[in-house]
Amino acid sequence: MTPCHTHALRKKVLAGAIVVLHPFGRHLGFNLHIHLPITEGGFDRSKKFIHKKHIPFRALRRI
Repeated sequence: MTPCHTHALRKKVLAGAIVVLHPFGRHLGFNLHIHLPITEGGFDRSKKFIHKKHIPFRALRRI
């Protein structure tokens, strides 16, 4: 990995997430669960999108 890539992976970014409460399953029976799609990266302070394939669990707990 090049120093440029390493620097990009360490930048603090603002990631996006949507939480959806889904009360029903496939057969319309009650099956309460959530869906949590998140972005694979985020925007840095200069509003440039930084792609991150791996987001550490500790970072996700802060959302």
